[in-house]
Amino acid sequence: MSDVGRRLVDFIQENLVLEGDDIVVDETTPLLVSGLLDSLRTARLLNFLRKDIGVRISAANLDPENFRDVATIVTMVRELQSV
Repeated sequence: MSDVGRRLVDFIQENLVLEGDDIVVDETTPLLVSGLLDSLRTARLLNFLRKDIGVRISAANLDPENFRDVATIVTMVRELQSV
């Protein structure tokens, strides 16, 4: 797993998984289908990506397919970093 992937997994596990939920996040955990990402948690994730990863996500990239799981987020981040 890449450094960005590890950091994302750690952030999601520590900040977005509710206490008492038995969800263990990895690169393939379905974030939308599982309900881990709602509007508020997505805003927190976008803030983390901007502040901690250094990538600003534009409205054009707010496609649910880009947030399906950690692996798809990492792919999007890499593409944005290469621009």
